[in-house]
Amino acid sequence: MNTNFQKLVDELHHPDKNVRSQAAVGIGKLDDPNSVNSLIEALITEPDLYVREDITWALVRVKDTALQLLIHLLDDANPSTRHVATHVLTKIGSQEVVDPLIHALRDTEPSVISKAAFGLAQIGDERAIPALIGLVGHENHDLQTMLMNVLERFDTVPVQPLIALMTSTRWQVREQAADILGVIGDKAALPVLIETLKDEVWQVRFAALTALGHMRAVGVKAAIESALDDPDARVRELASKLTRRVKV
Repeated sequence: MNTNFQKLVDELHHPDKNVRSQAAVGIGKLDDPNSVNSLIEALITEPDLYVREDITWALVRVKDTALQLLIHLLDDANPSTRHVATHVLTKIGSQEVVDPLIHALRDTEPSVISKAAFGLAQIGDERAIPALIGLVGHENHDLQTMLMNVLERFDTVPVQPLIALMTSTRWQVREQAADILGVIGDKAALPVLIETLKDEVWQVRFAALTALGHMRAVGVKAAIESALDDPDARVRELASKLTRRVKV
């Protein structure tokens, strides 16, 4: 190890974040696979977001050497470590990281799951869809919102798996599946959404009605009008608003 390289490695742990940042950039420019262990050690312990981004950039430069070490960190006991490892993998963003990111979707930490899901959406590999569909109805509200944005990026590919979820025994799954179907807006979902207006749970009926409100197709207005007689006042109120808005 040459003197300059050792100096940069030492500076990765300097008290001044600006020095640490410059060291990370300097190591990245060297494009030296021997830097991987030092960079990963610094990544795990670095408290500053911007310095971590510089370390991330440096690791992406040596991704061929770093990949397996980063994948190994996905099973670390520390959620923070799993999160930063997932983040670097999303920045690598190649087909090689698809399976590891799918693995990260099974994490117990919502921030890790979200990071992996967004990375998979950016890559756009449809192999991720079954695992993403498996998150529908997750108890974490932020994850539900994230999932809607992620699945929408796959266009109509998730529609049939989402339709299949409308028979789930968990009403939370049916509710979110309806929400996502509405955002995607594929007419193939119309029959199941109309049928879901008869669901026993008002939240699911409300979600199906909201989804129908996003669509423009023959039969939508009639379906919405049928909800004017819904047993729940919240559903009836939404139906009234949508009836005035929907033209078809």
